[in-house]
Amino acid sequence: MLGINSNLGALNAQTQLDKSRKNTEQTLAQLASGSQLNSAAVNAANTALSQSLEAQIRGDNQASSNALDGISLVQTADGALSQLQSNSQQIQELAIQAGNAALSSSNRQALQQQVDQLTQSNSAIIQSTQYNGTALLSSNNSLQFQVGPDGNNSNQINVSTSNLSASPSSGGLNSYNANLSATGTIDISSPANAIAAQSKIESDLNTIASSRTQMGTASNQFSTAISNLQNASLNAQAANSRISDTDFAAATAQLVQQQILSQSAIAVQAQANLSQRSTLSLLG
Repeated sequence: MLGINSNLGALNAQTQLDKSRKNTEQTLAQLASGSQLNSAAVNAANTALSQSLEAQIRGDNQASSNALDGISLVQTADGALSQLQSNSQQIQELAIQAGNAALSSSNRQALQQQVDQLTQSNSAIIQSTQYNGTALLSSNNSLQFQVGPDGNNSNQINVSTSNLSASPSSGGLNSYNANLSATGTIDISSPANAIAAQSKIESDLNTIASSRTQMGTASNQFSTAISNLQNASLNAQAANSRISDTDFAAATAQLVQQQILSQSAIAVQAQANLSQRSTLSLLG
């Protein structure tokens, strides 16, 4: 049947051409952006899943950053504790040396001056050690770090700081004095005082060792958390890549196919229009 009111061949070709053009535009967008989820309309389910994975990745990365800050804080405290330990060990050696009855008065005075310098150093370290304004050795703080993408208790690490400026009976050091110029904080001016000083310094060394153990435990917790977070982030990124990233090999092949279909649809439409015009020749 020949007619002029409807050109079904041309209409079908036009429909196919429009479809090919839309598919070509979508494929070009995927190739240009590197993502096959440029809008939710492409694949609503995969878009929602990709957004969920992206949120998890960002949360894991930020939690990992929090843990790194925790390690920096712990290392700052442990570095200061290490110096306190070294100073206290020197005081202990001087106190033992002061127990020598063969020393002269001037010898003991020289030893006492060395001890005073070390106790002043300890006091300054305790007062000045901080991280971003938070005192680490002169206050009892419980510092909470979130090391997971959500607020579960299992994703929290607590770091307890030490108050070494407190009285020795409350966990402080015998070698601490709030007056940074104080002398005689640890007295080794006589053999009897030197023996008493040794007991005090031994107590200080035990307190410092306990604090360092806490810092070491916290550091290990942060390191473990970082390792877990890095693995979780890597797996989530791999899953998200499979869902959202453009497969360039497949997309390129699709683009070639769509271009061929578009050209074919144009050629068919041209033929359909010629066929329609041939109908008019019957009126001649």
